[in-house]
Amino acid sequence: MAQRRLHGPAVRVMRELTGIKHGVFAIQCGISPGYLTNIEKGLKQPAPAVAKSIADALGVALDDITYVIPDCGHEAPGRAA
Repeated sequence: MAQRRLHGPAVRVMRELTGIKHGVFAIQCGISPGYLTNIEKGLKQPAPAVAKSIADALGVALDDITYVIPDCGHEAPGRAA
């Protein structure tokens, strides 16, 4: 099954272009500033509800800040088909 991932660096650029301060944006999204930092650096992937709140706070569609990793049909190591 394909996975949808948030593009953290794009979130940071969009946030900075809108002029929203880091801490203020985190509060608007209902997350901590530290967690927002990890998302923007691409170190963490937020839950779908958090990704949606980020998109809403930026005033963009969720598709504008996410991308799909297609399923290549490979099984995880150690998993039976």
